[in-house]
Amino acid sequence: MKPLTILIFSGDRFNINDLLTDIIKLNQSNLNVRVVEWSEDKKILKIKKKIYNSFKKKIKNFKVYFQKGNWEYKYSKFINKFKSKNILLLGDDDRINVSNFKKIYKYLNQNYSGITLSFSNFKTKKDLKKNNYHSRDRIRSFNLIYDLNKIGYTSCQIINVKLLATILKKKNEYLLKTKFPQNFLIMKLIKEYNNWKVLELNCIFNHLASFDDSWIKQNLLIRLKSEYLGYLIPIKKYFSNLETKTIKRIYFNLFFKNMISWIFLSIKYFGKEATFQSIKKERQILKEPFLIKLFLCFIYLSPFFILNYLRVLRRLFILKL
Repeated sequence: MKPLTILIFSGDRFNINDLLTDIIKLNQSNLNVRVVEWSEDKKILKIKKKIYNSFKKKIKNFKVYFQKGNWEYKYSKFINKFKSKNILLLGDDDRINVSNFKKIYKYLNQNYSGITLSFSNFKTKKDLKKNNYHSRDRIRSFNLIYDLNKIGYTSCQIINVKLLATILKKKNEYLLKTKFPQNFLIMKLIKEYNNWKVLELNCIFNHLASFDDSWIKQNLLIRLKSEYLGYLIPIKKYFSNLETKTIKRIYFNLFFKNMISWIFLSIKYFGKEATFQSIKKERQILKEPFLIKLFLCFIYLSPFFILNYLRVLRRLFILKL
């Protein structure tokens, strides 16, 4: 059985060519590579099938599946489909830090329930050559307060397939309710086995995508709601036994590291009224800490030019969290 399956979701773009080129540079004997292609554009599919055929000659254990449906459906269908010790799901615009990624195999046989990999962002290929001096080959225990925001980065989660199967025996309709189905699974694994790890080595390059008008119109408010649903529901489901002050600290870190940036972006495109109305119910899932409630009230009452300063302050603030 292979130590790792790399599963890639790919759609109406050709970035996957670069990612598969990265994979060629890895030790093929340790890998299964599976692609789920969801594009329905015939011209794009024609080109991509040629790309896949060319890589079948270069990558061992390489297969492509064609599947329609939304992200949540594809995730729930394929995340536990393949036989290997672990699975890592990547987006087709992600890249692999090859030299660092080669170092993870020594951790894959430790029977951890999973590993959250560290990453660095990139916009252009020049960014891939930059050194990150905060990256180091050290693995540590997952801290629920300070690390929970990281599980939303789907492309950084290596999951133990055997343990995953044990928690997927029951019906899991909740996986289809948010854009973060992995959050439910990872929090369940953390709850059940308490040996999820964080690797402080930057193994993944996360592509900073720009959003076009069509995506913003169709998905931005849904994405904002999912920030609440995808974190707060599984916290309530699996960790309601924690002390109130601990849950507040978890909520506080999630809000300032993840949620607030999507609130700012939503206000920019849809205004305050629509933004706050869209998360009205979601804010009731868990008791909202007073400081967050106060901060949101300030945002709602402040003129727009003040929000620009708040964005800057938020970036400085999260560096200290």
